[in-house]
Amino acid sequence: MLDAEIHDIVLKKLSVHFAAFSGLIRAVDGVDAVFSKGHITGILGESGCGKSVLGLGILGLLPSYARVGGEILYGDTNMLKADPRWLRIFRGRGIGLIPQNPSESLNSARRIGAHLDEAMLNLSGSGRERKARAEALLRSFGFEEPSRIMRAYPFELSGGMQQRVLCAIGVACSPQWVLADEPTKGLDFDLRGQVCDTLLSLRQHGVGGMLVITHDLALAENVCDTVAIMYGGEILETGRETIRNPRHPYTKDFLEALPKNGMRPIPGMPPEIGDKTAGCKYAPRCKYRKNCCDYEKPPSVETEGSTVRCFLYA
Repeated sequence: MLDAEIHDIVLKKLSVHFAAFSGLIRAVDGVDAVFSKGHITGILGESGCGKSVLGLGILGLLPSYARVGGEILYGDTNMLKADPRWLRIFRGRGIGLIPQNPSESLNSARRIGAHLDEAMLNLSGSGRERKARAEALLRSFGFEEPSRIMRAYPFELSGGMQQRVLCAIGVACSPQWVLADEPTKGLDFDLRGQVCDTLLSLRQHGVGGMLVITHDLALAENVCDTVAIMYGGEILETGRETIRNPRHPYTKDFLEALPKNGMRPIPGMPPEIGDKTAGCKYAPRCKYRKNCCDYEKPPSVETEGSTVRCFLYA
């Protein structure tokens, strides 16, 4: 059974590879990381860097054809080798999911009440008790008439209301952790602000830790305590001041490429599918490149409150 104590999520040499005609797709490639309880950690990076696959691995939702190595530890349990029954409990009470694109994640043919009831099926109690809990959850997320929302279909709600419903579903079983996957994707500026407020409110619902997978820099700045930067299936930098004081050359270049910072494009191209680079994956595009960067993996170095994988700090 799942331990009642909240633990850190620890990744050790985690790899997720997929076989393809063009070669081995190294979606996640030897990631070491500690996601600390009590913190909101943002996993930030460009599309295709591996952050969503990393999230699926933590949730235990990778397809059967994925080649997975390393460890995902929660307390004393390696989730990659855990009993399927433990994993089912963990996905409800251990870690809740807030998926991206509310309009696609919610079934337009089902009422909101049915979505919430399904999310709570593993909880003890009658249907009437689940309904009362669902209404209380909706009220806690700012719905003044929860019974009306329960009867509504998703298309009858605004984008912001749908996002709040997804948050209510994500915490329906009082999970220890929540993983939010691109929660602002496709939303306009006003709705993104509402999502920030809603995610911050999850701490009031007993959530002990949160992972926010995103490419939205504003969301990471406003919500996250710590940010991890991914590139080519690897985490290159992690820290509390990563966005304000970037250390890794890729992080600096990534931030400078944003419109608000001058939109200076990064030269070169990201790693190709099947990349087997022996050294740093960012080396071909890095203006600080050293000879050793081509054939040796950079060490993980602690510097000014950040953890950076780069020979500049070795």
